[in-house]
Amino acid sequence: MTAPPDPHGGVDHRAPSAPTAPPRSVWLARWLWIAAALVGLGNTLVRLADREMLIGELRRVNPELSQQEVDAAANGGIMFALLVMAGLTLLYVFFGNRMARGANWARVLVMVLCGLYVCGRLFAWFTISMARSVLGPQLMPEMAVGPLTVLFTTVIAALNIAVFVLLLRGDSRRFFAGPGVRRPG
Repeated sequence: MTAPPDPHGGVDHRAPSAPTAPPRSVWLARWLWIAAALVGLGNTLVRLADREMLIGELRRVNPELSQQEVDAAANGGIMFALLVMAGLTLLYVFFGNRMARGANWARVLVMVLCGLYVCGRLFAWFTISMARSVLGPQLMPEMAVGPLTVLFTTVIAALNIAVFVLLLRGDSRRFFAGPGVRRPG
C-alpha cells in the first residue's frame, strides 16, 4: 500500500496516527451510560417478574377479558417488553462504544438522550404527583408509581446526569474536537 499523497504534491511518508485512548472522563461516561442501560433492564425484569400485578392491572383496565385472554395479553406484553429492552440495551452499548472511540455524533446523541431522560422523568414525577393528589392513589396504577419504580428511575436519572456532566468536561470536549484528524466512527 502506498502512502497518501501530500497536499503539496509529494508523498507523506509518516505512519498514520494511531487512535488515541479516550480520557478518563469519556471512559467513565461510557461505563456509566452502559450501567444506566443495565439498571433500566433490571427495572424491566423486576417489574415483569410480578406476573400477578400485571394480571391485576389487565383485569382492572379491562374486566370483561377471559382468563385465557388475560394470560395471552400478559405473556405477549412480557415478551414484547423484554425484546424492546434487550434492543435498547444493545443500542446503549453501541452508542457508548462509538462515543468511546471518538465519534462526536455518538457523544451528541448520548447527551441529548441523557437530557431527554432526565427532563422526561422530572415531568413524569411532577405529573404523577399532581394526578395522585387530584385523582387519589386508588385510581393510579401501582406499576407507574411504586417505590421500586421511583428508586430505579432516580438511579438512572442520576447516572444520566453524571454522563452528561462528564461529556461536558474540558478533556472530553478536547478529545472529541481532536487535532483535526477524523477518527473512525
